[in-house]
Amino acid sequence: MDCKNFHHWLTARDIHDCVLPRDAVSHMAGCHECEQLFKKDSDLELEIARAFTLEEMPQGLSDLVDVSLDHESKNQFLPVYLKKTGIALASTSILAGILILVFTFTQYFSPPPPLFNDLNQISHQAVSDHLQGNRHMTFNARETENALARITRELGFKVLLPDFNALGCVLLGGRLCVLGDCRAAYFVVEKEGKTGSLFIMNTDHLAFEMTDGSRFLTSIKGCDTQIWKDHGQIYAMVF
Repeated sequence: MDCKNFHHWLTARDIHDCVLPRDAVSHMAGCHECEQLFKKDSDLELEIARAFTLEEMPQGLSDLVDVSLDHESKNQFLPVYLKKTGIALASTSILAGILILVFTFTQYFSPPPPLFNDLNQISHQAVSDHLQGNRHMTFNARETENALARITRELGFKVLLPDFNALGCVLLGGRLCVLGDCRAAYFVVEKEGKTGSLFIMNTDHLAFEMTDGSRFLTSIKGCDTQIWKDHGQIYAMVF
């Protein structure tokens, strides 16, 4: 094998074939330039393979990204910022990092989010978010127990689910979300073949007092809503 034939072989070789032809090995033994070319080509193929290796997403990152997307889509800050700076996102990991940084910045350096002034305001916000149709879930019903522990850590209060049997509903799954400007837990539920939304947040987001067990029922834009307080947290269900 001469240098020309070696170059043709190197260009067409199957990188998954670990066994090198004898004539290629013999040629590299006597040709330093082709030997170096083979080494550079092998190193390049290895780096390409590493670049496309799938990495498992860290636990909880998906939820943080969802919260960031909810929050920034309402404020329309991120799209404007990216447009002005001309940042090109090369991968989903870069996008996730930017979203988390933006969300962290807004949480720590922005004024605290406004509180809900009354139950009617909560109902309207819950209906608005429900009608947006974002039924994305980061966990399903079978994964609820582990997911609740993670959501509790993120929200800073113990998220307790209601009695779905008593409500006549079936839990499908859920994720973290933002209700208005308040971080909350979001669950997709089903009742008699109809898909509904359940939001759970703590009472720190209320600018008024509400007694445990009290319920507020209303109909907005063709949706039936229930707002109630139990276990020291607020539940908002929309169908």
